[in-house]
Amino acid sequence: MIETITCFSYRYTLADANQIIVLLILVVIVLIVMGCYSIRYNRIISQRNEQLRRILTALDDYRAIVGDGALPLDEQEAILKYKLKKTKEAQSVKKDGEHNFFVMMDARINKERPYTDPAFDQDALIKFMGVSRETFCNLVPRYKDPDRTLDYINSLRAEYGARLIIEHPHEEIEPLAKECGFIGADAFSSAFKFALGVTPAEYRNSMLKLFKDEENSK
Repeated sequence: MIETITCFSYRYTLADANQIIVLLILVVIVLIVMGCYSIRYNRIISQRNEQLRRILTALDDYRAIVGDGALPLDEQEAILKYKLKKTKEAQSVKKDGEHNFFVMMDARINKERPYTDPAFDQDALIKFMGVSRETFCNLVPRYKDPDRTLDYINSLRAEYGARLIIEHPHEEIEPLAKECGFIGADAFSSAFKFALGVTPAEYRNSMLKLFKDEENSK
């Protein structure tokens, strides 16, 4: 009786009130489901970023070993030219030469980080490696296209950005982007998402949660 009077005082019928209650229950259920999904999603992202952090650390160690033990460029090029004269071995040697050059280039560029200069592009990379354009294109034919070379450079910038986020998780994204060699946060976010599958902000948030969980477990 009281419920009916209350409903009429707000010009609602009992049926309207029941519909409103059902809608509220549905909203609560949706919110609970979204909350559960969000928790699960954050857990997956945290696990993925922990794996990514380990991969980046392993890459650093590998590049350091390769960079310290690689032959000088002139020696590699001389050996490559000599072996390429043997026609039977030409194809396999060419592939070995491409692989060796790329591995050495990748190790050196990560060690010296010339990509932190926003103007660092294909021409700058060729100059950095001290080879001619023809030699560069022969040794790394996948990077004949300047745009593809820039994608590679931006992926290295993104990797470096991931390391900076781990080292400075409370730093704003904009200064980190410029420190990596990007013009601004938008370019950084786009390259980061393309290379690592998440945005810098998402990566930072998951790292902060990971560090907090590690701290609480101690």
